[in-house]
Order: sequence, then C-alpha cells, then structure tokens
Amino acid sequence: MKISTHATLSCSIDSAWDALHNPAIFKAVSAPFTVFVESPGLPLPNRFAPNTDYSVSVKAGGIVPLGDQTIHLVDDVTDWSTRSVTDSGHGTSGALGALRDWNHRMSLIARPDGGTDFHDTLHVHAGALTPLLWLGLRVMWSWRALRLRRVTQGLDPAATAAWNQRYFGKSAMWSGKVNPVLEDVLSSRIAGLAIDAGAGEGGDALWLAEQGWRVIALEASSVGIYRGVKEADTHTSTSGGALDIDWRVWDLQKAWPVEPGSADAVSLQFIHTDPTARQRIWAHAVDAVAPGGTLLIVGHDPKDAEAGIPRPPADMCFTEDELCEAIPSHWSTVSTRVVSREQTIGGSAVQVHDIVLEATR
Repeated sequence: MKISTHATLSCSIDSAWDALHNPAIFKAVSAPFTVFVESPGLPLPNRFAPNTDYSVSVKAGGIVPLGDQTIHLVDDVTDWSTRSVTDSGHGTSGALGALRDWNHRMSLIARPDGGTDFHDTLHVHAGALTPLLWLGLRVMWSWRALRLRRVTQGLDPAATAAWNQRYFGKSAMWSGKVNPVLEDVLSSRIAGLAIDAGAGEGGDALWLAEQGWRVIALEASSVGIYRGVKEADTHTSTSGGALDIDWRVWDLQKAWPVEPGSADAVSLQFIHTDPTARQRIWAHAVDAVAPGGTLLIVGHDPKDAEAGIPRPPADMCFTEDELCEAIPSHWSTVSTRVVSREQTIGGSAVQVHDIVLEATR
C-alpha cells in the first residue's frame, strides 16, 4: 500500500532539512493523532543522526498504546536543491510489530521562489490488515503535511526573508560575472579552500570553483543560492570535473559553518550593513582565514555619493581606516586602496570607486 502527500513549504530547503531531523518537530507534526513517548532514560537527541536507531513508544491519540517503534533515518543528498531522508525503522512490539513492511521516504526539492516542495511517501504492508490501515494512515499523512507547512513558517532567518523579497520579480539580481578585484587578486594564487561570504547568485563562487578552488558559498537568500546551484550545472572546473561548491543559506552574522583558521581565501564583496552587523561579520571572516591565507573585502566608496552616484546610506558604508582596525595587529600584511571601474547607471556609463582591503594572516 502506498500513501503519498505533497506540501509547499515557505522556508528554504536548508531549514526544511533541519526540520526533518528535529525530534521536536517530528513529534509536533504527528500530534494529536499519534503521540511518541521517549523511552525512560533514553531521551531523543536535539537532532536525529543518520544511520542511528532511536526507540519510542507510540500511542494513538496519546491514550491507546500501539507498541514500540524504531526510528532509523538514512540521508540521501543528490545536491543542494534535491534531498531525501528515508525512515527505515519498524515496529518492534504491539500492533506496530504486525507491520511486515514499512518504508517512509521524505523528499525535498528547492523552489525558485526560495521555498521548498515536500513529498511524503509511505509504503506499508500488514497482510490482511492493510486495507483497514489505509484510511487512518491517509488521514494522518495529510495532517502531517498540513502541520509541517505550519511549523516551518518563520524558520528562516529574518535576513533570508528580507533578501528573498529583493530577489522576487527579477530574473537576475547581479551580473553573474566574477567581481574584478577578486579575479585580479586570486587568479594567480594556488587554489585551496575559499569562502565566498554573501555569494549572491554565485558569480564569484562559480569562477573560483572553475579555477579549481573548493568553495563554501554563504548567502542569506535561498533564491540567490537556488540560482547559483542551477547555474553551476552548466559549468565545469579547469580539470573538466564538476564544480566543488558547498552552498549554504546562511545569516553572515551567525557563527560561520567552517573550522576556524581553515580557509585559504575569504572574500566579502559589497556586504553593506549597519556598523554593529559588519563588525560581527568581519570578525567571523578574520577567524576563518588560515595562516598564510588571504582576506579580501571590497565595498562601495562612500565618497561616490557626494557625486550623486546612488550608494548605500552613509552608516552602511565603511572607510579604509575602519577596515584596517578590524584586522589583528599580528597579521603579516594589511593594505587598502581605492580602485575605479566603469558602471552603467541609468543607461549611462560612469566611473565609480571601490574600497579594497587585502590582508594576509
């Protein structure tokens, strides 16, 4: 017997993936039809680990005992935009022990609008009792889809929702090309691990990976990440293989998902925030750079605003002095400069200026 439901979730695929591995959400989406009771002395963890058995007791409506069940999740990640997890656990006692076959697969597919398609499929066989189970399980699976849609609302960081709003209605927010300063600085470096913080739609991350770098691309917008992932399918590295990019929907103010001192290059291109936020982001960037590694920060020169060129508000821009103060005194080299480039604004080509910090740990 097969039961299948579908729901469109408003959160990013990263948040949905975390939700499927969260025991609290696992219990919340099944209640009140099915209540899972943790074994005494063996509480469930904060997150289900793959390929690990967890035992729970199950009660219908929180009252009628159905027996004990083992939860065993197996992850299958095709790429950033397509993932699934299979619960190959089974009933071990009571009515649940009568189930001869139980295969539960939950699949996630990233959507262009930043949300996630959720597919929930159950194959179950209980002999002659199978037809009797169908109606109850069908109702429960429909309820699970409804509940998951509700509990995943608001899971994304506020930054993700804000940036997704900026991406909506535009087929492309950025040019898709590598930023020229990044290309100039890193084109002659030996490829290693690079962090592209504020990756946008992936222009810099794609270029880095094409040059042989292993890239961690951090971006607040799940729409931007989605576009980068899809564009990566059409690119190959200099060796002819697939690009090595770890895409992450991430609020840059949070601790970064990298080992401190592990990155050979960290790039922040035009990340303009309020002073408190940018100091926090810069601190994460500094911590991530490996000895001998490069930190590259590029931003709009606030002086361009004086010439009538549209630029972020003054408090969201920064100076060369502020950049230098963010770098520890023991670093090997720290330099700043102002570079000019041509940009089309309002249909006309104008000269604009960028502040650049290049530092070596």
